[in-house]
Amino acid sequence: MRLVRLDNENRLGGIIVETEAYRGEADLGCHARVGRTQRNQVMYGDPGYVYVYFTYGMHWMLNFVTEGEGFPAAVLIRAILVTEGEDIIAARRKNQPPKHWT
Repeated sequence: MRLVRLDNENRLGGIIVETEAYRGEADLGCHARVGRTQRNQVMYGDPGYVYVYFTYGMHWMLNFVTEGEGFPAAVLIRAILVTEGEDIIAARRKNQPPKHWT
């Protein structure tokens, strides 16, 4: 699958190459392992919602809610292989090698 962002007139995107799935409160890697909180509330909503959160003071994480309302589950997009907008992404990630762009 591809992930594409429209940024004004520019397309930035690529092929999704790494994901992680989190399913329910019994999944110790899932935000919902501690139950419903203000931070993970979106995971308990309808599938199709997208949310981004900041973790460890350095990473923005992109997640898609995947299960029915009331059951917390999401897929984290861990990496994409850039195929569109390379020049714009490179300029925004100055001094970073391509493997660290997304």
